[in-house]
Amino acid sequence: MDWFNALSKGDEQSAEAARSKVQTGAIAETAMIDGLDFVAAIEAHRKWKERLTAYVQGTSSEKLDYKTICRDDQCALGKWIHGTGATALGELPIFHHLKAKHAQFHVTASRIVELAQQADKKSAQALLGGSEYGKASIEVQMLLSRLYGEMQRGRAAT
Repeated sequence: MDWFNALSKGDEQSAEAARSKVQTGAIAETAMIDGLDFVAAIEAHRKWKERLTAYVQGTSSEKLDYKTICRDDQCALGKWIHGTGATALGELPIFHHLKAKHAQFHVTASRIVELAQQADKKSAQALLGGSEYGKASIEVQMLLSRLYGEMQRGRAAT
């Protein structure tokens, strides 16, 4: 729970310190709620920066399609947001905030790939290193952590 708490506050240093517990599976068994593995969803979105960096630098063997990446309903989190999550949590304001930030994240990641494919490496790197992408990425992680916390508290209260 320390990892989720640190992420929900945007505290990257504390989150990194608590990350080893997640990687060893200490909390993985309790991170599945309503069909979403919150740890896997957060980690998948954290890894996008590494993937995009390698892609922009030309060191990736991945074939990325910006037209697919811009769709926020293609990854596991997006499928959950547009399906089970909407059904189970659609009345919560935090859920709608997560949905909007997740969509923004995908649009920005898509634009980075598109710029890289247009051989505009400088603009792609600027967008990747800029505040728009970084803020969207961190906010998705924070909102997922907060939503997880709310769901855990709700379950404990019942």
